[in-house]
Amino acid sequence: MTSNSQWSAEDGWRQLELASTVPTQGEFRVFDTTLHTVQGAVLLALDASGLRHVLVPVGDDFQPVHDRRSGGVHLTTHPLVDAAGQRQFLDLACQKQHLNGVFTHLADEVLAALRENSDRPFQTCRETLQRWRELLDREMPTILSMEALCGLFGELWHLARVAEIDPLGISAWQGPHGARHDFTVAGCALEVKTTIRRDEWKFRVHGLKQLEKPGDAALYLCAMRLELNGASGTTVPDILQQILQAGVDRRDLLGRLSLAGYDMRDEAHYRQFRFDVIDLRTYEVAGSFPRLIEPSFEPEGVPAGVSDIHYTIDLAASPTPPLQANFLGRVHAGLAGVRDAGTSGPAV
Repeated sequence: MTSNSQWSAEDGWRQLELASTVPTQGEFRVFDTTLHTVQGAVLLALDASGLRHVLVPVGDDFQPVHDRRSGGVHLTTHPLVDAAGQRQFLDLACQKQHLNGVFTHLADEVLAALRENSDRPFQTCRETLQRWRELLDREMPTILSMEALCGLFGELWHLARVAEIDPLGISAWQGPHGARHDFTVAGCALEVKTTIRRDEWKFRVHGLKQLEKPGDAALYLCAMRLELNGASGTTVPDILQQILQAGVDRRDLLGRLSLAGYDMRDEAHYRQFRFDVIDLRTYEVAGSFPRLIEPSFEPEGVPAGVSDIHYTIDLAASPTPPLQANFLGRVHAGLAGVRDAGTSGPAV
């Protein structure tokens, strides 16, 4: 058994994986989380197959549990023997190693809930598993293309700054749900465009609605020039950790990521790509800003037989100048729900 007063679930399992000895069939190698219920210490464990477990002690009279409805994670009970004798444990067990990344986040949520209230270990494990069940049972999506990964990095870069203001600001990130704009709240919307090209500010626009402002709300576009795998940089897993540390709901974040085509199970692949934001420009999409929207075709309207319109804007040739650099912070505040004093609208 190992223990550490400064630990995370991932750190605990990594320590166990680096150990020189391997448990035999039916045995566990365990890590003491220093978290206790009335029945004893909560443990992280590895079995003989290298699968990860969270072991939560319960009373000897606890009724057995056999929840195997999820193919990826099971919740069961069984007795274990250590130096103190035989005790009964709830066993929250990851059954597939490719789910380790997602299971680690589930485990962190269970442990955080037990710190708040250690009197309901079974309900805590069961309710958390139920909340994560749909995500755990989804099929593995395909790897994101580089273009899609750059786009996701750009959106997460903004989400990290919104979450620093208010973790509940994740609700503004509507792109994964198929919304017209990447970020939307009452009175404010933000569209994000990224490129790794060094020599131009050209961006693809999809459809006539993407740069049409939503009702009376202000619409902003942030164009970002990224450098791939330069001397420094941040990976998508790195920026996700920043967002989680800001306090956003783990399940909400991973659910949105899954809808965007990103799967935590492919984290090792995505760690190969580091991005630096080497330049960015923010515009209000109004007036002479270059765009095509349905009113651009008035009075006759979009020609009959024309559909699925996609086009390219060149911001280097835009008659609309970018906004002052500090204005983007006001956009982030507005997306986080910060209101201007004395007004009912967002900070922008």
